Amino acid sequence: MRFVGGIFAAACMLTCVTACTDGSTTAAPATTPAPLSSTSVSKPKTTAPTFTPAASPAKLSAACPFLGSDELIKAIGHSVSGGAKETEPLQTKVGTALVCEYGGGQTASLFVGPDTSVARFVAGVKSGCKNPVTLPGTGEAALHCESTGQDGGTELAVAKHSQGELRTAELNLYVSVGEDTYATLGKLLADRL
Repeated sequence: MRFVGGIFAAACMLTCVTACTDGSTTAAPATTPAPLSSTSVSKPKTTAPTFTPAASPAKLSAACPFLGSDELIKAIGHSVSGGAKETEPLQTKVGTALVCEYGGGQTASLFVGPDTSVARFVAGVKSGCKNPVTLPGTGEAALHCESTGQDGGTELAVAKHSQGELRTAELNLYVSVGEDTYATLGKLLADRL
């Protein structure tokens, strides 16, 4: 009887092995891996992290997360060599403005910071530009205009109450874009403030 039990156990094991493989009961030939030379070792590929936009952070700590360089490129239809770079913050009359430069400051500059009132912010923006055009439905106030500053270009300004304070974004563009681009970028910035 012991012999029959052994055959039964062997048959069960063979069935299990067959069920767990592709049905073949032959063993795969053993292979010995070739030694790796320093030239055949592949290094893991690193990719730049994807841009994750800010979703109204509790505290303003950087301007670049509010507008990725890839998003700016897509919106304006121009390349931004050098990408986006956070630069030294600026002290304003009402607080600290965080600054992000795109293309080494040759394509655009973004300033994000607090203000005391929407009316004061809008008046300040309008005092430094001509031909203002409002962007209704964007934040609490939004406009774009031709900058009269020494750098020229076009200024896009957005204000919105968020996280218990009035937050503002001013994007100075040094490339020509269409009217729909201002609306797109203004809405994007307002949503992220």
